[in-house]
Formats: sequence, structure tokens, C-alpha cells
Amino acid sequence: MAMYIVFIMSTIFVISLVGVSSKPSPIYGGLGLIVGGAMGCGIVFSFGGSFLGLMVFLIYLGGMLVVFGYTTAMATEQYPEVWVSNKVVLGGFVLGLVLELLVVLYILEGGKVNIVFEFNGLGDWVIY
Repeated sequence: MAMYIVFIMSTIFVISLVGVSSKPSPIYGGLGLIVGGAMGCGIVFSFGGSFLGLMVFLIYLGGMLVVFGYTTAMATEQYPEVWVSNKVVLGGFVLGLVLELLVVLYILEGGKVNIVFEFNGLGDWVIY
């Protein structure tokens, strides 16, 4: 059950990165970074790094929100562009989501993901 939760958080993490890369306005890019940071901290939490995940969440996201709030206040637009206002941006976003969906379906339908332990004596690291 825990691996399914990590898999779902990883999928949301990649989707948020697709949203950041296809951002039409800084507001939505910041939203994607916040969601991606929260999912990354959740993945670290699930592997037992509670202190590291908490510090990343507090320091990184806290500092980023202060800077992001200031820059967004300085660069506000009356009508900010959204993902569906430009066909190229919307196409890139949908293409990224479709590719992510195809990778998820490949993994769930029988594609094997090999996990190697004790790679060059680094037992704490997992290589996929």
C-alpha cells in the first residue's frame, strides 16, 4: 500500500513539473512548484527521512513563498494568461500529461522496473 502512495505522489510530482515547464504566467508556475515541493517532501517522508523532509518543506517552500509572493505582487497582470489561453501551451501541457499516462500504464500493465540494492556498497541508495 505504501508503494502505491509513493507511486501516486511521484506521478503528481511529474505532472506538477509539466505544469511548471508549460507555465504561461508566474502565478501558475509557482503553484506547480509548491505542489511539486510538497510531493517531493511526501516521498522523502515515506522513505523515513522525516527530519529532512520537514526541513526541506519549511525552509525551501517557506523561503520560496516569500520570494514568490513579492515577485508576483510586483509582476501582477490584470488578466493573467492561463494554460488554456494559448493553444501551443495547452498542447504542450496535454502532451506531457499523455506521455506521463502512457508511462504509468506501461509500468502498471507489466513493464518491469528493476530495483538494484547494494550497488557498489551503497546500500542506503536505491537505483531504479
